[in-house]
Formats: sequence, structure tokens, C-alpha cells
Amino acid sequence: MKLVNNYRIRLIGILTITALRFGFYSSDMMTGVVPFSWPALLENLLLTLLMAVTIWEATRAVVVYFNKRHPLHYISGHRFAKEALFVILANTLVYALTLLLFFFTDPESEPHAVYLFFGFLDRFLYGILVAAFYELLLFIEAWRTATKEAEELKKVNLMVQLESLKNQVKPHFLFNSLNTLTGLVEKDPSQAVKFIAELSKVYRYLLQSNEKELIALSQELQFTEAYFYLLQTRFGQGISLQIAITESAESYLIPPLTLQMLVENAVKHNQVSARKPLHIKLSLEDGEWLRVENNYQPKRNPAPSNGMGLSNIASKYRLLSQPEVIIRSDENSFRVKVPLIKPVSHEHIYS
Repeated sequence: MKLVNNYRIRLIGILTITALRFGFYSSDMMTGVVPFSWPALLENLLLTLLMAVTIWEATRAVVVYFNKRHPLHYISGHRFAKEALFVILANTLVYALTLLLFFFTDPESEPHAVYLFFGFLDRFLYGILVAAFYELLLFIEAWRTATKEAEELKKVNLMVQLESLKNQVKPHFLFNSLNTLTGLVEKDPSQAVKFIAELSKVYRYLLQSNEKELIALSQELQFTEAYFYLLQTRFGQGISLQIAITESAESYLIPPLTLQMLVENAVKHNQVSARKPLHIKLSLEDGEWLRVENNYQPKRNPAPSNGMGLSNIASKYRLLSQPEVIIRSDENSFRVKVPLIKPVSHEHIYS
């Protein structure tokens, strides 16, 4: 709304209307249609300036009101028709007040139907033009903002992907995965094959997840299960994952890698062993929030952390104009709540 309140734009617009309207009157004087008179010319200039100010400000007030109540992402023919009607009504009201003031100061003047009609027509045409001008400015401003936010979201997506990929290709992760795989090959070849399949799913998803801003919760859950299979193969009874999410909620959308990063965050900062198992639970809250909760048992020697995981998730939701991510913790548990996004369009879903 900065452009709507820009004083320079308002001044230039008012002076433009004044110049256009005053030009018609002065040309009538120059051609002799109206007797030339300096006082009359000055009086007409002041009246034209007053008309321009009232038209511009009345129309601007209507545009501001409509864009607060109905932002541009609610564009519809009904919205613009209603706005045009309000522009006409607002300018008609101001015009009527102006006429009352004029005839009150000059009681001897008699209103002429033609004069009143063309005065109203002037205000109608200029009011619609001013409203259209402001809507164009607001559209350009919204387009620039959306483009900037899309670029920022793309950067955040790449950062999340890079951070996740870096965590998965760290030497200790590869060593642990290969070590686990080696043990499986010797003890249970069929499980080793499954481990390789799940590992390939994890890396394929990590490499492709930055293609879309949002993904269906069902697909994110499938990836999380594949990722958790690797963890459970490594930690055995030391870790568990409970998913309490109804099928009806799986069509909701979520930024890619959100669950993986939250599960990874829980493993990174807590003890994981058969004696002190880590329990992770994914559940719904109020039908519109996804809660990731784990029992809190911090490591004796905490792993170094830059806080990028939770920060990136929060940044994604902020750029998507969604509610803030909620983080809560106490001596027994750590909880993160992220909003679920209703599927308005399927064009953002990765498949």
C-alpha cells in the first residue's frame, strides 16, 4: 500500500487532472466561447483544483478500503464492479457536498441540469480512471513482492536441500550406513536389498525435493518412513516412530523435507539407545497443525548445532505467508508444530 499513500504520486495525479480539466475551460476563453476574464480564469483554476483534490482523495479512500478488505489475490469481476460502484457513490456524495457549499456561498446561482450532469460525468470518468490507475500500481507492487518472495523461497529450498544433503553425505553417516549394510549382507541379504532400496529413495527425494514449493503430506510421510527405516536399522529398539495421521489429512500440503529435518533434529540432539529409547510421534492438532514430538533426553556431549534446520523451516512458512512455526519444550519433551496448507491447486505438488 506504499504506492497508494505516496504523496508525490498524489500530487502529480491531482495536478494532471487539474491541467486536463482547466485546459478545456481556458480553451473556451481563448476561442471566445466564454468571455475572457482574469478573475474568472483564476476562480475556475481554483475550482478545478478543488475538484481534482476531492476526486483523487475520495477515489483513493475507496481503493484503500477495498484492498484492505479484499486484497488482490481475491481478484474477481464482482469485486471490481463493487469497487466501481463505491467510487461513483463516493464521488457523487463529495460532488453533492461541493454543490451545497457553492450554492450556499452564492445563493443567487441557479443550478442547471446540463451543468450538473456534466459535472457528475466528469467525476465519474476521472474517478474510474484514478481507481484503475491505483489498481494497476497495486498489481505491479503485488507482482514484484510475489516475485521477490518466490526467489527468496527458492533460495531457502536450496538451502534446506543442501543442508539435508550435507547431513546425509557426512562421513559418519555414510560410514554408519555402509557399516549397517555390510552387517546386513552377511546376516540377512534380503534385508540388505531392502536397505539399499530405502537408501536410494532417500537420496532421490533429497535431490528432487527442491523442484516444488509444496508437496502432499502423504508423499512427505512416505519419504519420512524410508528415512526412518535407515535409522531403525541402525539403532534397532533404540528408536521408534509413531504416525497418528488420518488419511483425510494426507492431501494437505507441506514444504518438502520438513518432517525429515524434524526427525533428524530429534536424533541429533537426544540419546538413542535400547536402554534409553527415543520415541518420536507425528500427530494432528486441531485438524490444521502437524505436531512432531519426542521425549527429551539430551546427549551428555551435545553435537554442535547452528540452528539452521528449524530456522529454514520457519523461513519457508514465513515466505509462504503461513502461520509461524511453534516450538515448545519442557524437561520431558520437545514439540514442534507446523501448519498444514490446504490444497488449493495441484500445480505445486511434486510427483
